[in-house]
Amino acid sequence: MRRQDGRMARPGMDWIRTACGRLMLGATLFGVPLGAPLGAFAGEIRGQVNTSDGEPLRQAVVFLTAMPAGAAFAPPEEPAIMDQVDLQFMPRVLPIVAGSAVRFPNRDQVHHHVYSFARVRSSEVPLYKEEPAPVRFPDPGVVKIGCNIHDWMSAAIVVVPTPYFALTDETGAFVLHDVPPDSHRVSAWHDRARAALGESVTEVKVGAEPVTASFSLETRPATSLPPRSRESSYR
Repeated sequence: MRRQDGRMARPGMDWIRTACGRLMLGATLFGVPLGAPLGAFAGEIRGQVNTSDGEPLRQAVVFLTAMPAGAAFAPPEEPAIMDQVDLQFMPRVLPIVAGSAVRFPNRDQVHHHVYSFARVRSSEVPLYKEEPAPVRFPDPGVVKIGCNIHDWMSAAIVVVPTPYFALTDETGAFVLHDVPPDSHRVSAWHDRARAALGESVTEVKVGAEPVTASFSLETRPATSLPPRSRESSYR
């Protein structure tokens, strides 16, 4: 499959695509809040997310906790993508803005049965090989998903309240682009963090020059995934 730029798409690399733009590790392109002048969007928040021991946290989600006063946004029309490739969810962490829908394509040659019992959005996508209808996530929260057939498969859909969000890169760094000049509360979350979504917060004042926001998260020990067993896969 070819992308719009003519290059070959790679499963697991082009997974987060929305009508508002494309989210990449460490950088985001956002939709502009409705009714706001483009010239107002000149701010930038850069920073770092580490453990309390100083180790960088990859794939932490960083986001503004609230929209600027008087601004609004519409959820993207195009669903985000939680792919299934080589008996794994891709990506392991998928941040989306509240109101977005998510597709669950299956690139494997076996059946999958995706489920979640999260209070914010419980859902179940029954046994399938063909792609089912997208699932919409209207409320902020962390939705842990798994597969009833392959118990080592797990991922998190992180539903945030604003379209200003980013994933940290391998060094724990992030950048929030096009942030309106104002005082903002910025939050960070990681799958291993002891704090819940929205609890680790710092406040910054955004102007014409980039500002910094750093987070030190108390984390649980990393756990290894259960071994995969292709022999037990339902085909």
